[in-house]
Amino acid sequence: MRRSDRIGLAAVVLCTVALLAYRAFYIEPRAWGAICTAAAPPLACAPRAALLWLQNYGLWGLGALALGLAAFLGAPMALAVGAVALGIAGVINYNASFGMLGAALGAWAWLGTVPALRRPPAGLSRR
Repeated sequence: MRRSDRIGLAAVVLCTVALLAYRAFYIEPRAWGAICTAAAPPLACAPRAALLWLQNYGLWGLGALALGLAAFLGAPMALAVGAVALGIAGVINYNASFGMLGAALGAWAWLGTVPALRRPPAGLSRR
């Protein structure tokens, strides 16, 4: 495994763990929902509101799809890693339709950069 692949995999895992932890502590508990509907909510409610806004409008999945498509069409590997991370975030945040598609395109593009997985075109094979 190349160093860049290890860094990308670490970034995807770190983003996934961070989002799952944030959801477990700040999104899912009903107490935070009550605290954040107060007249003067604490500053900790701003990221919660942003996350839920992105979830409500499906932007997690649409962002993953946009990054995945760009990576699939030849953008740098960093966009493929971003597509996979954002696609997983989309699935976690109930934007699974476009999130899975974006993650799949990103993973396909990411795996396409691995030299051992590349195959020669069908017309160039030896007989």
